[in-house]
Amino acid sequence: METLTVTQGERGLTTLLGRALGLDQAALARFSLVDDHVVDVFVTTPFDCLAARRVSGSASRDGAVVAANDLLNALRDAGDSGAADASREVGKARDMMWPGALPPATGFVERDIVPVGVARRLADEGRNLARQFSGPAGPPRSLLDGIVMTADADSAAPVEIPMRMIFACTALGLIPGFEAPAEIPRHLRVATAGSWVRLDAPYGSIYRNVGRLIIM
Repeated sequence: METLTVTQGERGLTTLLGRALGLDQAALARFSLVDDHVVDVFVTTPFDCLAARRVSGSASRDGAVVAANDLLNALRDAGDSGAADASREVGKARDMMWPGALPPATGFVERDIVPVGVARRLADEGRNLARQFSGPAGPPRSLLDGIVMTADADSAAPVEIPMRMIFACTALGLIPGFEAPAEIPRHLRVATAGSWVRLDAPYGSIYRNVGRLIIM
């Protein structure tokens, strides 16, 4: 049985897990130990992207995979019991079910900064298109794979951002709404490391390996 202790950041992680499960009840969560007191929690999504939130705390082991539903229930139970800072069991290991490797822990280089209003406008346009053209399986791949933003456009290696990454940001609530406090940043940061592209939003990050069609 895997365990997790969260001393700071539990509310944001709970929100991310709840939204991810609203998209995919089979979502998985994986722990990446940044150091002895910080854990990155990665969550699978149906957009061929990974979402991540960083929390203060510790996990039973680096790379442990659990069902996102088990993790969410454990976090909620701990909150209800008033033992939010205690180590709690978060489900049995499901390492073999994870769809590939995580993005590199280091080596990302910032490539551009984009106002969140741009991402919100793109997502609104995408949702309108999805309502028109989606079938039983959701939005068509052609819509999700459409390049809707090019970061660092004047460089020798511009970064193309597909609609699926924007959808992931908005569907998981990583972009603040108009009612968010003024101190919350209002931009996205685009960074790359090899074939990985990362979008850092105010409430979490989205990762995609653009070298493959699935998460690897």
